[in-house]
Amino acid sequence: MAAGGNSTYEEIAATVERARSTVQLWIKEFTAHGVESFPSRQGKGGGRPSPVSEPLLLEEIKMKLRNGDWRTAGQAREWLETEKGIKRATSSIYYWLGKLEGALKVPRPVHIKKDAAKAASFKENFFEMLCGLDIPKGSQVKVWVQDEARYGLHSLQRRCWGLPGVRVIKPAQQKYDWSYIYGALEVVEGGGFFYYMPTVNLENTMSYLEALAASDSDAEHIVIWAGAGFHQRPDDLNLPKRIHLVQLPAYSPELNPIERLWDVVKDQICNTIYKTLDEIEIAITEALRPYFEALLSARKLVGDGWMHAEANALPNYFVPISI
Repeated sequence: MAAGGNSTYEEIAATVERARSTVQLWIKEFTAHGVESFPSRQGKGGGRPSPVSEPLLLEEIKMKLRNGDWRTAGQAREWLETEKGIKRATSSIYYWLGKLEGALKVPRPVHIKKDAAKAASFKENFFEMLCGLDIPKGSQVKVWVQDEARYGLHSLQRRCWGLPGVRVIKPAQQKYDWSYIYGALEVVEGGGFFYYMPTVNLENTMSYLEALAASDSDAEHIVIWAGAGFHQRPDDLNLPKRIHLVQLPAYSPELNPIERLWDVVKDQICNTIYKTLDEIEIAITEALRPYFEALLSARKLVGDGWMHAEANALPNYFVPISI
């Protein structure tokens, strides 16, 4: 097309689906050195494939991303050069990280004493644990995930939208006055049950369990929670009637879906000064309202994963609330 003299750069670029500047470079290279100056074509894009594009290497990079091994693109570039002998500019590293859908994330801390095998075993044997509870067949059962959260007047600050070049400033106070909220989400149908308490101890926890049992006197209540020192144990003979406890493995908060709820609450109450605990409790109640007034909100937070599926698959032990 160029040799014929009847086509413009724009027409050639549109035909070969390349930029006008690229066509100009091609023609200049061809004029100076002939067709031998061009590398053999490799797929639609032409040119030599990047060594980073090797499938095995991409899988290894994906694994590094899953493990969160790099905090910066520079660390990824250094690893690629040191371990694989591949030198690439930082801009190229950003391209490949983006191509693999990499994203900067804040890692969730995991206690050094966590036993990953016990956590995996809990998920694997969850159904059998529920089946082994002393629940009369044909009973209606509610399965709850339970946890506590501390709140107080010490300011909680989180990221917010702002303008480039303008630093966002928010008032803050250091006031060490706090209390606790006991909460539970129902795994099968949805819904929540919350109680404000001045502190956490065995007595207050027992009061909460009694109130939870009374919230539906026709149901048996399975409570899944951590092994905190102020939690009753599953073999406690003084448990309220219709309360059955399932204890999570130690240091495994990721197994408890209600853990996500406290982040939702913090997003609602952050960057605000509260003068009294009553004020902040009003704000927390409004943040929690969708979870105790609308079943769907709690269901979405719990999700349709392994816990919901297992709890909803016990026809021999209870009448499922939803199928």
